[in-house]
Amino acid sequence: MPIGGLLPIFIVNSNMHKLDPHTLFSIFEQGDEEVYEEHGELEVLKNPFVLMNMVMRGLENYQLMCLMYLKNYPKEFKKVEPTIKNKYYTKLYDYLLRINLKSIETIYTIGDSFEKKRVGEALNELLRYFEAIEHYEKCSKIVEYIQMLVLEEAKNLIK
Repeated sequence: MPIGGLLPIFIVNSNMHKLDPHTLFSIFEQGDEEVYEEHGELEVLKNPFVLMNMVMRGLENYQLMCLMYLKNYPKEFKKVEPTIKNKYYTKLYDYLLRINLKSIETIYTIGDSFEKKRVGEALNELLRYFEAIEHYEKCSKIVEYIQMLVLEEAKNLIK
């Protein structure tokens, strides 16, 4: 008999649902944009600060979600991960494209609002991914945003 006279009791839930492979990874589907739309805050999506934050936080969230799914559903996730990553990174790339590089306010808003290193790391992560899958048109666009950061840094050094 176990300590304290208690016997371990295991309850088996006969109502457990089987995992649906089509909805298992649906957490990757909803992005920040849907949340803003749901709350009627569409104007926010024109702000370069918000858009860059969506890209940076999206990449961080993707890494965390991957770890969670690899731990809990390794076989299932490994099969669908390339498709999910492509869809997710493409959505983040689309957010990036909404940032107007021609606007001087955009450059200063992004540069002053974030650590340039973090922004650079996020942009380089997107660049590496699209380079690996040979989406070179997307790579050339991402390079424009990286150049914006470099140009801003050079301007700050001259001051």
